[in-house]
Amino acid sequence: MIAKLMSAACALVITLPIPGWAKKPSGEISDRRALAEVRTYCIEKSGLSGSDRYIVDGFLKSESKPKHLLTKMPWKLVESCADDNPDAIATVEFVRLNSTEITMGNATGPAGSVTDSRDPEAPVKVVLTVHDSSGKLLYTAQAMPLTGDLVSTPTATEPPPHGGPVERQDAVYHVFWGLINDLQGVRESTTK
Repeated sequence: MIAKLMSAACALVITLPIPGWAKKPSGEISDRRALAEVRTYCIEKSGLSGSDRYIVDGFLKSESKPKHLLTKMPWKLVESCADDNPDAIATVEFVRLNSTEITMGNATGPAGSVTDSRDPEAPVKVVLTVHDSSGKLLYTAQAMPLTGDLVSTPTATEPPPHGGPVERQDAVYHVFWGLINDLQGVRESTTK
């Protein structure tokens, strides 16, 4: 009986929020106050290749629909960075990565394979940066794609995640998801 009461008390203490313990942001916040004051933003796409711009445009179109990710953003998205004078300018960059796959225990197959970052199918990470209208860095974050079966253990016969369009859009989704969560934390901490 005492053991049950103690375990219930411990479970209650563990689940209670502790003041002053904020969730660690997923990105790097350079200026909390300036980030909290942003009301409008645009996405600068001039540095993107044609295929990367297509992925970002598709993400913006699909996630701007009601009840989708970008509707949870506390900022209003404007079309033009030059004409609409937004408070913040976000850039999305797709960074191709080198990867090495090593297969063990297969005497007849190759010992491993290397994917060069110049390969269009190379794994990618997405880097999101947010600057204010004067060019001052406010926020930066990065994300990798999380597509695929996250529960099962990968086997030697499964190919590693690559940098195809689905994986790229997935990484964009996750970097914006991190931004939205970080903005919630910034707003909560600056209103206290």
